[in-house]
Amino acid sequence: MTVFGYDYFQDHIAQKGIAAPALLKRTGLWGGGAEYAYEALNLVDGRRTVREIRDALAAIYGPVPLPEVTEYLGDLETIGILQREKSAHAP
Repeated sequence: MTVFGYDYFQDHIAQKGIAAPALLKRTGLWGGGAEYAYEALNLVDGRRTVREIRDALAAIYGPVPLPEVTEYLGDLETIGILQREKSAHAP
């Protein structure tokens, strides 16, 4: 999301008037906010739940509250990086 000094995420949340998510400020046992955010996006595969993503992040970098992961993924959805899959049971 960052290349040559340009941060796509920060730029787009600013355009939408969204405050930086708490996940980006997290200091974990083995990583910080940028690592949590990078890996959270890598873990999104259309099959994992937000809780499963949080659990994997906690195993890799240290404890992280579910609401922080939920907020970050929601922000990614708001700026068009992620899109929710429609339920197979939806009409």
